[in-house]
Amino acid sequence: MLVSMTGFGSSSYEDSSLSINIELKSFNSRYFELNTKSFDLSGPLEYKIRNYLKKQLLRGSVTLFIKVDSKDTFKFNSQKTSSVLKAYKEIEKKYDIDLNYSQLLRNNDILSYVPHSNSIQKKIFSSLKIATKELIDMRNKEGAIIEKEFYGYLDIARKDLLKIEKIQEKVHASKINLKSNNDVIDEIEKIDISEEIDRINSHLSQISQSIKSKQLSGKKINFILQEINRESNTILSKFLDKRVSKHAISLKMQAEKLREQIGNILWKILSLFPDHQAQVKLLC
Repeated sequence: MLVSMTGFGSSSYEDSSLSINIELKSFNSRYFELNTKSFDLSGPLEYKIRNYLKKQLLRGSVTLFIKVDSKDTFKFNSQKTSSVLKAYKEIEKKYDIDLNYSQLLRNNDILSYVPHSNSIQKKIFSSLKIATKELIDMRNKEGAIIEKEFYGYLDIARKDLLKIEKIQEKVHASKINLKSNNDVIDEIEKIDISEEIDRINSHLSQISQSIKSKQLSGKKINFILQEINRESNTILSKFLDKRVSKHAISLKMQAEKLREQIGNILWKILSLFPDHQAQVKLLC
């Protein structure tokens, strides 16, 4: 089954003292790249989250947004505040000026960030797992759509190839009826595209087998598509017939459509990721 690299997942948790909102997005990328936004986590938890997402998502440009609102997020230093306020009042009295008290909050000692407790960290990670499963589910659904499109392009390519083959047979038959044996042999050899047709047929079969295989290789399919494009160009140059040209150009178009879709496919070897494989089966 093909799996897309595009996906979105979200989750939320809320109780009387805690609110957690998570959004997870994934887009095309050759590697795993994690960008985090709008949250402050302890080093060990962030490391755990990064490793978890890399193992589950494998590849893609991933953006993680976590918002945590907790009653215990900040610690208020009342003694420091009292001291600063006293100093402000003395300055105002001595110099007969009004100070901007909002500047108090710029003092890092007044409000300090308190790392999340182990209990909150566990809830964050549990919420992240829910968002990740939702993203993988979307990746699977997107992959199923792409797989359907893949087979559609392959079917069109096979039909084009069959029509090219039939046109070639008719042209060869007509030449045999009109010319002597020696002339026919020379001319048919010049425009013979049987080998190109056979090779493209083989290439299309290899792509179908690769899609069905558990071991998928984007590089391999890209190479096969390049070969199909090359064989199609050979057909266009050897067999100068408008009907053949039409279908050979269509072959090139289908190969290009397949190539464009490959960029959004998560090529992987499922056997190397047993946990991920089980999760994919669960979500399908």
